[in-house]
Amino acid sequence: MKVSQYLKKISGKKVNELLRAYLEKFGDGQAHLLRVPARINLLGTHIEHRGGYVNYLTIDKEMWCIAGEREDQKIVAYNLEGKYSPEEFEIRKEFPGKGVEWLDFIRKVKVVPGNWMNYIKAPISYLQNKFPDTLLKGMNLYFYGEIPVGAGLSSSSALVVATMLSACKISGLDIEQEKLVEMCGEAEWYVGTRGGSGDHAAMIFGRKNQIAHMRFFPFKLEYLPFPEDYQVICCNSLIEAKKSEQAKSIFNERIASYEIGFRLIRKNFPETQDKLVYLRDINPENLGSEKLVYEMISSLPESARRNEILKLLPEEKLETFFETHNEPENGYYLRNVIMYGISECERTKKCANFLKKKKIEKFGELMYISHDGDRVVKFSPDGKMKKWQYRVDDKYLFELIEDLESSDSGKRQRARIYNQPGAYGCSTPELDFIVDLVKQIPKVKGAKLTGAGLGGCILILVEKESAEEVVEIVNEKYYRARGLPEVAFICNSVEGAKFV
Repeated sequence: MKVSQYLKKISGKKVNELLRAYLEKFGDGQAHLLRVPARINLLGTHIEHRGGYVNYLTIDKEMWCIAGEREDQKIVAYNLEGKYSPEEFEIRKEFPGKGVEWLDFIRKVKVVPGNWMNYIKAPISYLQNKFPDTLLKGMNLYFYGEIPVGAGLSSSSALVVATMLSACKISGLDIEQEKLVEMCGEAEWYVGTRGGSGDHAAMIFGRKNQIAHMRFFPFKLEYLPFPEDYQVICCNSLIEAKKSEQAKSIFNERIASYEIGFRLIRKNFPETQDKLVYLRDINPENLGSEKLVYEMISSLPESARRNEILKLLPEEKLETFFETHNEPENGYYLRNVIMYGISECERTKKCANFLKKKKIEKFGELMYISHDGDRVVKFSPDGKMKKWQYRVDDKYLFELIEDLESSDSGKRQRARIYNQPGAYGCSTPELDFIVDLVKQIPKVKGAKLTGAGLGGCILILVEKESAEEVVEIVNEKYYRARGLPEVAFICNSVEGAKFV
């Protein structure tokens, strides 16, 4: 369809502004208009790359992209927001050769930190590498986004998805959606992080008013109805979760802790190796014993430095994990991170049953526990802050094992693995403040961070009739108290990514 035809068909001030900007810059040629929604993850943080379930809603904060074919092999990109300068590159100059190992390529590529074009070069380079005998067509791209940047709502992944879908459309690449999701996740490694494909999957498979309950390895997807008497409020802390060098280092350090801890458990319990392919496999159902899970965690050092890890795992090639981040000052907190990952995988398995049976309070309790796994501080009802103390030490694990065998049903329940937060530690004091603030409100059922953390947003699950009241409380106690703009909003669910 021509751009002028879209202008007659599409309503919306900003989208029309985008179309007119493209028309002025590139002319009235054939083009494709695409919208990609933001996503929120109600439960299942930091585990999609460990094989755990995630629970996503796609919401009405969206990125729009209009793409047209060029006669050369250049990618020329503009953004309606003035803070993003126009950029262009030639595909073959960015990726001149035949297909190579993707990780080898991105180790050598020079990425300009903070440049928005990285998220366009990522999928283009990935596609050209994946299909080296297909000469990708050049594109004119114009973007407009409503997804807050650095808020944990995956504005960067939306840019990757929009570029990937547009490139496939214009170059005639017919790729099944499941494969496309995997490719988007791997493509984003170009920028330096080593996350999974959950965000991209949510954007592509999202359905209105449905929670996408999904996992990878292999890919499984089930749609669960969002409870009709509830709403989700998204509170942007306005602490930007930028993928700076320091933030990337922290994110990648946690991934390395997962990998190291999992390898050590497999080594320490060789009789279970055939059962342990992913971290999610360390669970009572698979191993036959919750006690064994805790024994596996207790076999790990609480923390370990690189030289100690190399001695423990001399047969493993760990350089690919170490090179992605700085060595943590106090070593890798293996037990804390592994406890978080195992327990979060268990929480996300249980939550589907709670949603199906409309046990929303139970679902909300899991949200709170999940957030405690990221927590860094705790606020009392009178607003006093203290450091969050959590250690998976020998005493803690011994007491859990002892309580599992207790005659007291309450103790047995509290000792279950899904009730243990672990300590991934990617929250901030601001995020923790919002969670502790709304937890005091009776109609609020759960709250937790969404996204990778180190800033961004808190999601609040609340009875629909009280949603506006809760927004006002957050406005008063968080935003106005700090002199910040009032940016909390009630989420409305929308369909996943679609060409118009």
